Amino acid sequence: MEKKGVLFTVKVPAGQEFSVMRLLYKRAEYEGLRIKSMIFVPGLRGYIFVESDREYDVRILTGGVRRAKLLPGRPVSFEELSDVLIREPEVIQVKPGDIVKIVKGNFKGYRARVISQVFGGRGRKYVAVKLLNIDRDWEVQVPIDSIKIEERAKETATEKEAEEWPGVEYEE
Repeated sequence: MEKKGVLFTVKVPAGQEFSVMRLLYKRAEYEGLRIKSMIFVPGLRGYIFVESDREYDVRILTGGVRRAKLLPGRPVSFEELSDVLIREPEVIQVKPGDIVKIVKGNFKGYRARVISQVFGGRGRKYVAVKLLNIDRDWEVQVPIDSIKIEERAKETATEKEAEEWPGVEYEE
C-alpha cells in the first residue's frame, strides 16, 4: 500500500508560479528526489504546494533556487486544501421581472430588470435585461455570472394558488 504524502508550502513570486514549478520539476527529475506532485492553485497567487513523503526532499528541491522558499511550519493536509481546490460554482436562479445589479462589464453599477434567460455558445448562460434609471429603453444581454440579484419578482395570485393547490391548472 502506498504511503500518502503531505503537501509542503513553497513561496514563489506572484505571477511566476508556473515557471518556478517547471524549474522545480526539472530539478526534482534530475536529482532523483521523491516528489510525488506539485499543485498550483490560481486562486492562491504566490504559492505552490509540493507533495512528498519527507520534508528533506522538498528542502533539497528548493535549496539554491532563489525564487522558491519552503515556508516553515507544519505541512498542509489534502483536507485543508480541498475547499480551495474544489469549488462549487454558484448557481444563480433568475426569473423574468427580477431586479438585478450588474457587477461586471460595460454596464457595471446599473440596475436592470430581467426579461428572459438566453443560452449562449459553449454552455455559457446570458440574461436579457432592460436597463433602469436611464432615459432610453435599452435591452442588453449580459453573462449570468456578472449580475447580482437585488429584488425578486412579486408572484401573481394565480401562481400562489397553483402552489397551494397542486395538480389544479388555472386558465386566464
